[in-house]
Amino acid sequence: MTRYINYETKFLLPQKAVPFFEAALEEMAAAVLTVMIEKGAQKGLWELQAIFEGKPDEKVLQNCLKTAAESAHIAVPSFNITPMPNKNWLQECYQSFQPITIGKYYIYGSHVTDQPPVDKIALKIDAATAFGTGEHQTTHGCLEALNDLDFQPKNVIDIGCGSGILAMAYAKTYHQPVDAVDIDPESVRMALKNAETNGLSQLVHVWESTGYSAVSGQYDLILCNILARPLIEMAPDLKAHLTTGGQAVLSGFLTRQERWVLKAHTDIGLHLVRRYRINGWSTLVVQKGEE
Repeated sequence: MTRYINYETKFLLPQKAVPFFEAALEEMAAAVLTVMIEKGAQKGLWELQAIFEGKPDEKVLQNCLKTAAESAHIAVPSFNITPMPNKNWLQECYQSFQPITIGKYYIYGSHVTDQPPVDKIALKIDAATAFGTGEHQTTHGCLEALNDLDFQPKNVIDIGCGSGILAMAYAKTYHQPVDAVDIDPESVRMALKNAETNGLSQLVHVWESTGYSAVSGQYDLILCNILARPLIEMAPDLKAHLTTGGQAVLSGFLTRQERWVLKAHTDIGLHLVRRYRINGWSTLVVQKGEE
């Protein structure tokens, strides 16, 4: 007898609405997948599939979709919650991803048997239950920012490290130690595992922390790919832990939220160095000047 403990919902969206629904479902769903329809009457629309570990509360999901729809200025899409066979769907989703090249970085999963390009910095990532494979626009933006750094930082920390991809990208680029923290114990476990897989256990130091609560000292580069609200709330902590002249890479928010995230940091004396906008998502690089 087939057991069902995973559930899914699917619906169609115009492209402009996709980032809003991705952001709304990020914390509720175990995985959110989107694909553009290229043929037929629905060509140009995007199908969003949200996968849940356990049956989600229909009213909670309805409110989640309502919030996203209001932000995107569209009607709430109709949806059904349907069971899925008992598989590790999240891991299967990641294994279906093709290798990604972002600047000098090449990200691939353990299911890829081809040798990485010799002229790229290779990162083997099987995120499974932690966010961060380079596929999402926010991680993509952070890797673009790392690729474009105009100085060589010595003391680096990744706040909300997820899979550890950003910390590992720094460690492999500069062959220097890097700190990484996350509020989620599973993310800490996966980041440690990924560091070991990439031969970086001696360089990538990972521990559990709620924001900066278990972080001491200052850093000349802070990587912070989380969400708009915690970025805004933690802006004073970020400034306190950033050296004079140091930079921070901020991501995890929609382009429409960019002005609020930036204001929270410029209001306390940081200034914008550069920005990246990818399919409705933003990444900011800010710097701390002389007081």
